[in-house]
Amino acid sequence: MAAVAQAISKSQARRFLLAHQGLWPPHALAGKEGVLQFIRHVGCIQFDPLNIVGHNPELVLQARVGDFRPALLQELLYDERQLVDGWDKMASTGQAHLSGQDLE
Repeated sequence: MAAVAQAISKSQARRFLLAHQGLWPPHALAGKEGVLQFIRHVGCIQFDPLNIVGHNPELVLQARVGDFRPALLQELLYDERQLVDGWDKMASTGQAHLSGQDLE
């Protein structure tokens, strides 16, 4: 069966794109589970060691997770090891079990 195209308005398209990127509704995610949910949705986020106004993963998560603070990411990465810094196409932060890396 062929897919049927459905026309949508520009407003609907904008809302869909914002929702898909975790930006609509604003700060719908919360806490460590919100961080993990977003990472599962996008696969990984770019890690950038430069800190001009903030580290990239922190800026990305701050825009999406209502009560995000950098300590949440640090705990998920280095204490609980639910996330891992690694190499995807570039440096990235993603789920530990998907990286294939031995964390011990």
